[in-house]
Amino acid sequence: MPEKFYTGQRIGKVIGGSFLEGLAIKVEDDSIIEDTRIGSILVSQTEKKKYYCMLTDMVIEGMNKQSLTELPRGTEFSLLNRITRGTSIYTIFKAQPVLAFDLQEGKNQPIRNIPLHASSVRRATYDDIQDVFGSFEKDPKRFFPIGSVLDMDESTQVCIDIDRFIERSSGIYGRTGTGKSFIARLIMAGIILSDKASLLIFDAHSDHGPDSIDEENYHVKGLKSLFGNKVQIMTIESSSVNRAGVLPIEIDVRDVEVEDILSISEELNLNETAEQVMIALKNKLEAQGRHWLHEVLVNGEELAEEFKDSEAIVNRSSLLALIRKLSVLKELPYLKYDRSPGTNSIDIILDYLQRGISVDITFGKGDKLLHYLFVTNVLSRRIYNKYMEMYEKHISNRKKYPAPRPLVIAIEEAHRFLSPDVAKQTIFGTIAREMRKAKVSLMCIDQRPSQIDSEIASQIGTRVILALSDEADIASALAGMKNSKQLRAIIESLDSKQQALVIGHAVPMPIAIKTRGYDQSFYDFVSIFSPKTDVEDNYRKVLEASEEFLKDMEY
Repeated sequence: MPEKFYTGQRIGKVIGGSFLEGLAIKVEDDSIIEDTRIGSILVSQTEKKKYYCMLTDMVIEGMNKQSLTELPRGTEFSLLNRITRGTSIYTIFKAQPVLAFDLQEGKNQPIRNIPLHASSVRRATYDDIQDVFGSFEKDPKRFFPIGSVLDMDESTQVCIDIDRFIERSSGIYGRTGTGKSFIARLIMAGIILSDKASLLIFDAHSDHGPDSIDEENYHVKGLKSLFGNKVQIMTIESSSVNRAGVLPIEIDVRDVEVEDILSISEELNLNETAEQVMIALKNKLEAQGRHWLHEVLVNGEELAEEFKDSEAIVNRSSLLALIRKLSVLKELPYLKYDRSPGTNSIDIILDYLQRGISVDITFGKGDKLLHYLFVTNVLSRRIYNKYMEMYEKHISNRKKYPAPRPLVIAIEEAHRFLSPDVAKQTIFGTIAREMRKAKVSLMCIDQRPSQIDSEIASQIGTRVILALSDEADIASALAGMKNSKQLRAIIESLDSKQQALVIGHAVPMPIAIKTRGYDQSFYDFVSIFSPKTDVEDNYRKVLEASEEFLKDMEY
């Protein structure tokens, strides 16, 4: 890059600061101040390294207190005002060093020192961003562009590292209306494009898999329309099954555990003794080779009669109350009582996921919280068990048993599964804490991160944080992150839509971005780079063979 270009991007020089508190940069030209915002990326380049810094504050300072308070007045002194600014009065940019790039080795390094006093500082350029964030053009299977740097041209693409993104659980946070669903769908598309993992999407509001209509009444393509047979839609709604390619969700009652019922205890109005009754009932009936919930729903009255003289095991009045409250589950159309092997949705979903086909389970647009919580818990618990079986077999004999295909489970309303009260009952707390070894991670999409258990929140690897207004939500979204005080100021400066702070495992440094549009240009992008079907590949090979034949025949 020409030196003249770098000079044109120049901000000023380092005049002070520290490793912990950040650098103090004296701004040389006041005209750039109003065009620069909190969160901008600044670079100080030496012979060996480029130091990447995030702008965290702007301060007006003077040679002394009097120079700040006693200013020339009136329009006739405007020239004097301009002279005064930059000499006795000037602006300081506070910037936190967040990454170093070794120019000799060409790779990122953790920040371990700071640039020298009087080092020049400039705005980041396209090359600076590409050096540290990678390039989709150079490695499309690993890097995926999700937006552009704030205050920079939209061609300055910021990529997430898909390999690292799927390694650990992730969180997409933002208040209602900020565009969480759009950025989540972008990242899901990136995972499918990379073909590095399968997605299991619990689509609470039918935002991701099927086509939909946005707030401005525009048609929005879902993942199924974009990727065809790389995405399978399943649904609990019988009316939707008639649509071409949509499969029904069917759950055998014997796949339901006590913990799954506890996850909807509030919706069923269960009291504190219900858990004890269910556990006692389960232990008693399992010893007889019977499933407790099957007996409750099919033979409720006979079961109560059977235990009328067994007060020491199950209190009869408590059992009757439990049977009455659980009778609501009889109305669930997807709960089956006599499924044969291979017809259970759990087996079908696992088959898709292992073949590299992502599954979107849609719940429709209505208020179906009970269905969403119940189905999501039951399916995730069983899939977790299956993945652990596959992983343990692989560990025992790596040559005979392949490793399970990496899986990302996307859940909306994540706080309902990961709050301190229910995280121990649902399987999602275990997945977030322990399933990295089995290549399973969570994508948590939520508007209230403060309601997520603090231990789990601190272990989220990659975070995409859109506008948040609640102090507790901001604190939770930044839990466990360095420089959280400075990052908080950046979150508070974000616009209400299409802007986000991206931090964590999948990016080399925190960065504020304008999120990529989910529109026709993105559809065109996907159509060019999406994985081709076997039919398309065979057709391409036939064309290539035909061209080679004609060339040999000198046509």
